[in-house]
Amino acid sequence: AKVAYKCSEVCAIYPITPSSPMAEYCDAWSAAGKTNIWGSVPSVVEMQSEGGAAGTLHGAVTKGTLGTTFTASQGLLLMVPNMFKIAGELTPTVIHVAARAIATHALSIFGDHSDIMLCRGTGFAILGATSVQEAHDCALVAHAASLRSRVPFLHYFDGFRTSHEENKIALLNNDDLRALVREEDVIEHRLRGLTPDRPSLRGTAQNPDAFFQGREASNLFYEKVPGIVAECFDELAERTGRRYSLVEYYGAPDAERVIVIMGSGWGTTKEAVDALNASGEKVGAVHVRLYRPFPMDAFIAALPTTVKQIAVLDRVKEPGDAGQPLHEDVVLSLFENPDALAGGLPRVISGIYGLGSKDYTPAMAAAVYTELA
Repeated sequence: AKVAYKCSEVCAIYPITPSSPMAEYCDAWSAAGKTNIWGSVPSVVEMQSEGGAAGTLHGAVTKGTLGTTFTASQGLLLMVPNMFKIAGELTPTVIHVAARAIATHALSIFGDHSDIMLCRGTGFAILGATSVQEAHDCALVAHAASLRSRVPFLHYFDGFRTSHEENKIALLNNDDLRALVREEDVIEHRLRGLTPDRPSLRGTAQNPDAFFQGREASNLFYEKVPGIVAECFDELAERTGRRYSLVEYYGAPDAERVIVIMGSGWGTTKEAVDALNASGEKVGAVHVRLYRPFPMDAFIAALPTTVKQIAVLDRVKEPGDAGQPLHEDVVLSLFENPDALAGGLPRVISGIYGLGSKDYTPAMAAAVYTELA
């Protein structure tokens, strides 16, 4: 909330559990006259639904204003139509999501990745944080990378498991924020904004002769996103000493069994890795931090070349799929790079964990490694 507020001029909000505190903090700060890094007080606008908040955000950023919002679950789903437009028009913004289960056979206000995974086709880049400190840092990276790439970002961290965890963190100061959110990127965003002083056309209807080409033209922007995020991570590390990567590996350098995971389950899995390696096993874990655009090269580079078995743990259930979302990305990455690993293509199995904040413990992670064996 602190980073989003400092890097924005408009916060369009509508509260939904467990993202509500972020919007409440921003509302209180705005009422108290607290300024952003440019010395102005952000406008906090509460609408009548998340759909209205997304529409307000779309309008604000189309004008060249810096905007953000906070949401989760069904609230994020109501934003999807506007998300397609914001991304299609290559307009920088960040939506901060305390990831939460979508109501299916029953309502659950607790965490999983159903909402995030539903947004993979919107055109938003998706960046995930695993801890309180990481959520603070990745919020800044999302705002900076969005402005540099023109691709909007969905910055997520797990609902309750991370969003309501109390922890001590090292806060970024205004100088840190200004160092990554470059003035030239802000000015370029301003100059692209709709204004009667520089008339331009936005949001047209296109016929079959032009629409396809317009969609493909966006590839040039998305191909640059992983490099831009990595660049922002490097700049953050120079200022803070905290180093993040697009895809992170932890464990034995010669591991044969590896778990691939996203979100707060990363810390739990690392505990299992430490215990198993201490007893003589060779295991490791991979965390995919930038999920969209999927950094295939970084994923392959992160894997130990000795890996023989991989378990991909998704925190979502998509009934009827050939595989769950992260599992599909991992299989495709391996299939596209069959000679990258010493032993050829590893065996890959799919698993689901933590739906609706169901417990996921180090012992469960250890059981997955046993299954791989």
